[in-house]
Amino acid sequence: MDDLISEFLTETSESLDVIDSELVRFENNPEDRAILDNIFRLLHTVKGTCGFLGLPRLEAVAHAGETLLGKFRDGELSVTPPMVTLVLESIDQIKVLLESLEATGSEPAGEDSALIKRLEDAALGRMSDAAPAPEAKSDPEPAAEDEAGFDQDLGRELRPGEVSLAELEAAFQSAQPDAEAEAEAIGVGDFDPELGRELRVGEVSAAELEAAFQSAEPDPGMAPPPVTAITSDMSTEEALQTAMSELRGDDTAPGADGAPRVQQTVRVGVDVLEALMTTVSELVLTRNQLMQTVRGLEDDDLKGPLQRLSAVTGELQDGVMKTRMQPIGDAWRKLPRIIRDVSTDLGKKIELVMEGQDTELDRQVLELIKDPLTHMVRNSADHGLEMPEDRVKAGKPEKGTVKLAAYHEGGHIIISIADDGKGLDTKRIGEKALEKGLTTHEELSRMNEAQIHRFIFAAGFSTAAKVTNLSGRGVGMDVVRTNIEQIGGVVDVSSTAGKGTHFSIKIPLTLAIVSALIIGCNEQRFAIPQLAVRELVRVGAGSEHSVETLNNARVMRLRDRLMPIVDLRECLGLSSERDVEEEAGFVVVIDAGGRNIGVVVDNVLDTEEIVVKPLSESLRGVQAYSGATILGDGSVIMILDPNGLAGEIISSMEDEASADAAAAAVNEMAETQRLLLVRAGGEEPKAVPLSLVTRLEEFDPETIEVTNGRDVVQYRGRLMPIVPMGAQIQCMEGQRQPVLVFAENHTSIGLAVDEIVDVVEERVDLQMGSDREGVIGSAIIKGKATDVVDIAWYLDQSRAADVQRRASSARRRILLVDADAFARRMIAPLLAAAGYDVMPAGGMHEVQAIAESEERFDALVGDPAALERIQSQGLWTDLPTIAVTDWPEDSGAEGLTAVLPRSDRSALIATLDQVSQGEAA
Repeated sequence: MDDLISEFLTETSESLDVIDSELVRFENNPEDRAILDNIFRLLHTVKGTCGFLGLPRLEAVAHAGETLLGKFRDGELSVTPPMVTLVLESIDQIKVLLESLEATGSEPAGEDSALIKRLEDAALGRMSDAAPAPEAKSDPEPAAEDEAGFDQDLGRELRPGEVSLAELEAAFQSAQPDAEAEAEAIGVGDFDPELGRELRVGEVSAAELEAAFQSAEPDPGMAPPPVTAITSDMSTEEALQTAMSELRGDDTAPGADGAPRVQQTVRVGVDVLEALMTTVSELVLTRNQLMQTVRGLEDDDLKGPLQRLSAVTGELQDGVMKTRMQPIGDAWRKLPRIIRDVSTDLGKKIELVMEGQDTELDRQVLELIKDPLTHMVRNSADHGLEMPEDRVKAGKPEKGTVKLAAYHEGGHIIISIADDGKGLDTKRIGEKALEKGLTTHEELSRMNEAQIHRFIFAAGFSTAAKVTNLSGRGVGMDVVRTNIEQIGGVVDVSSTAGKGTHFSIKIPLTLAIVSALIIGCNEQRFAIPQLAVRELVRVGAGSEHSVETLNNARVMRLRDRLMPIVDLRECLGLSSERDVEEEAGFVVVIDAGGRNIGVVVDNVLDTEEIVVKPLSESLRGVQAYSGATILGDGSVIMILDPNGLAGEIISSMEDEASADAAAAAVNEMAETQRLLLVRAGGEEPKAVPLSLVTRLEEFDPETIEVTNGRDVVQYRGRLMPIVPMGAQIQCMEGQRQPVLVFAENHTSIGLAVDEIVDVVEERVDLQMGSDREGVIGSAIIKGKATDVVDIAWYLDQSRAADVQRRASSARRRILLVDADAFARRMIAPLLAAAGYDVMPAGGMHEVQAIAESEERFDALVGDPAALERIQSQGLWTDLPTIAVTDWPEDSGAEGLTAVLPRSDRSALIATLDQVSQGEAA
């Protein structure tokens, strides 16, 4: 009987989970009869099976819940939230009793009369919220004249076990039948119109009726559909399997006549599957060892069968993996009930949308993500969504939405949890991070919003104003991230103020057998999961890539971006005498926690499918390792954890906030510029930012004229002033004069040079300042010391009158905020030459200092991210904000006066003039 109880517990638990979610659906769609029928069938079968197994307490609770559902089904009561809540309470109580039954093997002692009484009162319409169902509009049927002799209203239904079968039998035997009332009650007069009249009581004997029935020909059309019954000749196991098949909704339940029973599925214990998976894992290891051995042989007769063995092993592995796969919807089954409870407790209107429920992943992974998913969905409903009245004020619908989605991407499952609520409070998170000592003011000022939002994953972090039974204790998101990272996954968050928050979880499909990259370091081998590997880069001698040191951190420049790297020797404490920046090696670029990092290794050896073995307790605290494996040659090697390696980089920078701040500083220096190299007044090259140049032209020297003491040329129907970059315009006889054309305020200005040399893309690191007119400073460009030209100074020479006009009026002040130092040095002189006083700032720490000094400005100019940060902190909210960026089409204009291309100086000056005139008016 223990096996029967075990199967009953498994089937019933699954059915109760279905009832949970279906009741929530039914509450929202009370007219959907199919949902109610499914709930009623499942609960009825649970009740029947409990009675069969002799579990009266469970049977009584299930019966009371079924009775109330029956009133819904018969249309006697309308469906209301309190009544659905009452049914859900009965389901919860059944779950509690099942847990005790599973733990002890017997039904717990006690009684549930209070809950049953509430259910019975609700079924009889005595509940305060119970409402009778609206009457159907149909012709009234005549009531029976006298039914007193046929039945009697007991006032309530008998509870299971309240009256024994013997007592009922004795009551029926002692009752005196009222033949006329019984005949009228069963409607004999309407049975067959061919009789011509109703038979009188006693006119035909029972023997004559029996003979008439025996001689009657059956009508096939009237035959009822066959049903599976639990009969006396069934074994106990057959009877229970019949009940279990009803619980599952199977159409092929075992019959009592011994006919073949066709089953499409079979239930297998998890321990059996785990043992099978372990055996297949060992087979994969043996296959790898054989393949490793055969590689050194030249026996073709042996290679053929081994290749076939390898293929069959792969097919068997895939088949066993499929048995472990389960739809992620199994982990989501409880979420509708959770959302309903949160909605009721908080007074919010919440809709849960689920997409991709059929996406499958490993059972082990599924079990590990259930709790994190539940916490994140509850968080979205509690923290993310506003109250209905607040949503209406914000122009949103009253009902908020929490959306779950799952889909495959490569060898991973991507799960997203999104809400359309108020989004994360960036300012509040920053303040809380400072309060808890997670960062400093200077580090915080360098961070973008995404980096600040990641503080919610810190241990004990919470911005809740008060602690409730739902949230506010600060033990949630850090546990979520830890659990996700323990299975090789990553979790990230993005949020937009007023629009909502989006969490993304990336986890592997399985944890048992994975493909790995085998690398070598200090004559030892290690495995890196191949799903985390982005690319391999050769560094050192003879390579175009090299390792640099910036801000005491090692970085590598890869496609114009600086990427933090870690030397595996140093990370693992292996002996190291090499110079990473000089010796040749490989950098394995891996995805760790949503960011790319590089791992310096000696060599790359092979790729291989490996069986992941868990670490022993003594190594659990070493974050660089996630497990161990056995290679084909029998060697035991460690599996590296990408997230752990990223943690080594972070720990070397003291903490994650410092790492993010350092990354921001590194990326600032990593910006490259396209430069035009020219010669003017000598052989030394000079550099001009190409983004500032409108056109490159060549003119015949004879077309250059002099007017008002200035060189000009007729250009597109207008006179364009020409300013020499050298001492004077020098053009060799027979050659044309190269001119750099700059457009501004619908006018053009030309800068004459001796020769246009090249266009290059370089990172500009001004190493020396300059006091010379027309030069910003010097930098190493293409291996040579090169002067960077101050274009603003030359443009100033051509429009002295305009500057004088601006100087005579009140000069307006501009706050220029840009993390790119080179951009600041190019834009500030342009604004100054246009008659504006400019105060440059490189980051939020400088902006905060300026704000504290109560400086006054007329407009803000800078990169979009910096201006958004300023607005989010409530600084200078009444001033025009003009963003300049290299990618204006990708920058949101919300809250900004204008978003302009960084290279369009004329548009910047024109916009500033326009807003200045608007304020003056």
